Amino acid sequence: MQFTPQRIDKVHRAMRREEIDALLVTHRQDVQYLTGYQFRGVDGPIGCLITENNQPQLLLSDKQELVSNRDPVMAKIRPFKETRFADWSGTGGAGFWNQITGVLKEYGLSGSMVGLQHEWLSVREFEILKQSLPEAGFKDFSENLWRLRNIKDAAEIDAIRKAVNIGEIGIRTALELVSSDKSEEEVSLEIESAMRGAGGQQRGIHATVLSGAQAQLPFAVPSTSRIRNDQFVVLDITVSHAGYFGSVARTIHLGKPTDKQRKLFEYVSNAAMGLEKRLKPQAQVKDVAEKTLKKLGRSFSSDIIVQPMGNSIGLDLHEPPYIVPGIQQSLREDMVFSIYPTGFVAGVGIVKMADVILITEDGCENLTSLARETI
Repeated sequence: MQFTPQRIDKVHRAMRREEIDALLVTHRQDVQYLTGYQFRGVDGPIGCLITENNQPQLLLSDKQELVSNRDPVMAKIRPFKETRFADWSGTGGAGFWNQITGVLKEYGLSGSMVGLQHEWLSVREFEILKQSLPEAGFKDFSENLWRLRNIKDAAEIDAIRKAVNIGEIGIRTALELVSSDKSEEEVSLEIESAMRGAGGQQRGIHATVLSGAQAQLPFAVPSTSRIRNDQFVVLDITVSHAGYFGSVARTIHLGKPTDKQRKLFEYVSNAAMGLEKRLKPQAQVKDVAEKTLKKLGRSFSSDIIVQPMGNSIGLDLHEPPYIVPGIQQSLREDMVFSIYPTGFVAGVGIVKMADVILITEDGCENLTSLARETI
């Protein structure tokens, strides 16, 4: 994916505001955001050190360095010998932290103020860093990076569009395959295969077909049970392209829905339309959430809508801010949200609809082209 140096400029400005001399990034998605390097391993330490007047320093294990030429990287690679298997810890080992402290000392910043990502740093690692740099100060920079990543550039938006397009292929495949003579697991695997063939990344593809009461469970996985034709079937698709996520979900019914089922479907559809209508520049997240719930009507109580109703999306599937009542944050042009209003009523079923919405200059654009009306 195309990398834009403007991201580093934005980070430098934020560092100056926070009076930080060096920034250590240990969340792999943030490392990709700042260097263009897409980590393809299952696990392993990775880091990026940002200082002004110097090229970003990308810390990779000697094994990762061997395959680093797959991506155009806007950083100087600093390899280290990976030693994390010497003990029980899965965090960065001595080689990783020695390389970080060595670079800071090389730049004369061993006694400087260092920005960290506390939510992506273990207590053990923080203690190692403090012992290695006894004269340095440390400050959490996590929220600043989240805010910088809220606004997507053209390359990021393009990657998300492509992920959504592949997700739509998954939904269309599901609409053709789902039937009462197949199991949830069988259909889910076929959908994932179709999306891989369309260019989706294997680690980012997840197709979940759930029917009946199981669909209400947040961590449910497709089972070998046959799909029933008297209950809702939720088609929930997640895809990543170039590391960026797209999420699309629809709900179908294979038989004749009851009156209550139709009303629930309409209720959730209205929630999706309400969210899309209110997502625009300068709007407050709390107003989007609260006004949408207030306008849903009296068919059901608004508390049947599962919270949150959406969140920012990009290199992470779930990024702040979350669309829930009470969140004080303004929307801005080029923010991208995954909206996924979900309604559950005992004895009636569960309905979920998910789309990806781009905030534009004068409103918003739904990057998902699929109709929400599926029953």
